[in-house]
Amino acid sequence: MKRKSISPEKAKFISSLLVTITFMVIALIASGLYTKRMLERARNQYFESLTTSTQGFAKIISTQLTDYKDILSTFYLDYVFSSEDTKQIFDFLKKYHYKKLNDFNHLYFMTPDGTAYLSDGRIIHMVPENHAGPDSTTFFVSDLLIPPGEDEFVFCVEKAIFNDENEFTGVMGASINIDAFKEKNHNIKIGPRESFMLLDRNGVFLLHPRKEIIGRTFVPEDKRLMNTSTIAMAKSPAMTTYSQQDDGSYIYLVTSKIPESGWTLAVKTSLDEIDAIYKTQMRIEVLIFVFLIIIILALVTIESKVMNFFQQKQIIETIYDPLTNTWTRVRFEQEAQRMLKNDRHSKFVLIEADIRGLKFINQNYGEETADQVIVYFANALKHFAAENHAIIGRGFADRFYIFMRISSIHNAMKVLREKISGFENKVKNYDIPFFPKYGISFCKPEDRKEGISIQTLIGQASFAKSSIKDNLIINFSVYNSRMLEKVRNERFLENHMNQALEDGEFFVMYQPKIALADDKIVGAEALVRWNNKELGIILPDNFIPIFEKNGFITKLDYYVYDKVFSFIRTLIDRGEKIVPISVNMSRNHNKPEKFMHDFLEIFNKYQIPPTLVQIEILERSVMDNTTLKDITDRLHEAGFSVAMDDFGSGESSLNMLTKIPVDVLKFDREFLNASTDKNGRIDKKSENFIHGLIELSKNLEKQTIFEGVETQAQRDFLRSVECDQAQGFFYSRPLTEKDFIEFIKLHS
Repeated sequence: MKRKSISPEKAKFISSLLVTITFMVIALIASGLYTKRMLERARNQYFESLTTSTQGFAKIISTQLTDYKDILSTFYLDYVFSSEDTKQIFDFLKKYHYKKLNDFNHLYFMTPDGTAYLSDGRIIHMVPENHAGPDSTTFFVSDLLIPPGEDEFVFCVEKAIFNDENEFTGVMGASINIDAFKEKNHNIKIGPRESFMLLDRNGVFLLHPRKEIIGRTFVPEDKRLMNTSTIAMAKSPAMTTYSQQDDGSYIYLVTSKIPESGWTLAVKTSLDEIDAIYKTQMRIEVLIFVFLIIIILALVTIESKVMNFFQQKQIIETIYDPLTNTWTRVRFEQEAQRMLKNDRHSKFVLIEADIRGLKFINQNYGEETADQVIVYFANALKHFAAENHAIIGRGFADRFYIFMRISSIHNAMKVLREKISGFENKVKNYDIPFFPKYGISFCKPEDRKEGISIQTLIGQASFAKSSIKDNLIINFSVYNSRMLEKVRNERFLENHMNQALEDGEFFVMYQPKIALADDKIVGAEALVRWNNKELGIILPDNFIPIFEKNGFITKLDYYVYDKVFSFIRTLIDRGEKIVPISVNMSRNHNKPEKFMHDFLEIFNKYQIPPTLVQIEILERSVMDNTTLKDITDRLHEAGFSVAMDDFGSGESSLNMLTKIPVDVLKFDREFLNASTDKNGRIDKKSENFIHGLIELSKNLEKQTIFEGVETQAQRDFLRSVECDQAQGFFYSRPLTEKDFIEFIKLHS
């Protein structure tokens, strides 16, 4: 039988097809193996990042416990607690109960038999085994407790007491309410699929996202995971492990130890977070497979060209983010590390950027819109990177990284400020306004000696960015070793502010106000200073913002009022010359009735004329116009004059003039500083603007005063436009009471 022959063209087609299919299978397998390797690396980097964050959060809790110990130590007086006189100790605690930290339920002294004397006057019995004992040579932090007669969870910070013969005589301690402790640590921010828990040494929950879980332990239903029960984790070192939740779902846990207490901080992350890594790559693999099938058919006739195209495509899909077409974080880190390694003598900057409230956009506008915002943000960052010969990569969600070589840190910061400011204006015009924030870290040649890596720089930039929190005024932060020191200094001021007020460490100085018509004194402004026993003189810029944030500023205001009114009374009684003195009302006063009640209660003690007191309110107050008007009207009814401080620094100045009946407009110093040359002269454009403000004020029958006058040229200009008064270093710095009295005599 004669065999059927095959044409050369057909044989060539079949041969080419078989070769192409074989090559494609090999390429697909290789691609799969490479993708699997990249997935594993991405997964490992995710857990490394989570471990670093967990350790950082553990340090925050450690710092808080250290603060509690420091505060408790301020109540320890050796002659009281070493006296073995229980009544004396009890009386001491009751006397100073009002000074305790708000987080403390009470202070107490516990004898070795468990009898506890509480600062609120109660005597209860505690279980000594749960508290510090004779072996506690340093401060002791207890596990979770419910004190007798109470129904709230607490833990205790304690100090063992010994007599002169080194015999254990009892325990001085403070109980901390768990809710107050949780509020102190509410700034610990985890991702959308993670949350943190805190276990004591017995594996009992101290903190948990669900309040009803506090005080309990947990054992997984899956018997294979018994080593991840809370009791087991409390006894184990720091680890990353697979576990199970009480609803039966599986999770990953990353733990870290709190050395001050032996507690365990655990961060849990949903398997969905890991799945998200795989889903993105799986979509890429499906696209690769479909694309390869199409290429197989084309390679039959144009094998060489299509193979080249395929190789290029493979490279793109494994190193570029599919949504934004920027490098993946893996590729970014590889290239950035290569730049660090190859150029050991240059300076570099790393920028980490993300979008505030992306979760809100995703929930309210949908995932597609959120992706569009990310793409818009990425395109703007890519444009910046291209202009500055930088590399750019995308991490999880909206997180982007930029790395570039710089000539100097000073010039780099100048460029970054300009670019960030310009970009802020640009994004406001987007369909859905969003607000980016940036963390910045620098690498200098000398840093290489410490083996700095690109991961370290990313961690530094991330820490700097986290310090911004929800402050919309600040959009970037630069990492430096002083950041942690700044946090510690702020806590020092907060921990000592109440005692400083009681000890009279705050004092008042007076800066004269001068009439420009004749250079005579017509008033003064009372300014507060802090003379700290450890730090010396502290200027207001270093403590006023902190006090405004924590609310202590209102107490300080009333303290200053009392000092000023007492000083005025003294001048009247001595028959000294006197001028009206203005006092500041901080932005935190927002209840007119309460402010007027407390203000007049102090004022009426001294029986002085209200014409000698002026109140300066802030245009940028948190109060709305209605509340500001209410307070101004009440002050006028009581006979006081009212000035608006820092006028022109807010956003609605002209509108406010017609609604709030103030007597004086006090113009912000920036009007002069921003437009004055090195010789102290004001430019023509600014002169015309300031002249217009003065004329407008006079048309509205308001007196005018400029603060921050430092040069004769500024004084002469303000006099030429008929400004009423001036205040600043040109005339006088803030003066003590004695020097102020002499200044009045010389300039009246």
